[in-house]
Amino acid sequence: MVSKNSNSLLRKLLGIGFVCYLLYVILSTYVFNFLLKHYGACGEAILINESNRVRYHKATLMYNFYYNGEDYKSNSLEEDLTRVGDTINVVYLKFLPSVNRPTIYFEEDEILNCK
Repeated sequence: MVSKNSNSLLRKLLGIGFVCYLLYVILSTYVFNFLLKHYGACGEAILINESNRVRYHKATLMYNFYYNGEDYKSNSLEEDLTRVGDTINVVYLKFLPSVNRPTIYFEEDEILNCK
């Protein structure tokens, strides 16, 4: 039988865990964007015949790029679905290539290492 105190403790721990997860998701976006702008490496990716659609938004193409023999896939933000096979520029972190964005995600002068 579970006591009332342990149920209360479990709820508190779940609540704290949920808040920590939300903070991680929100803050990691800002931290990763900062790192990409200042320390990101530039590369090319190929638009693939796979699309991503979020509710009430147009579908966007996905892209693939390779780094150190591994394949990474992400959203290109490209709404022209006829561009499959075209290349786009991306910026990624060499120490964590799964963190990557198309360069059009940023303003033209924001990415310091892609000149």
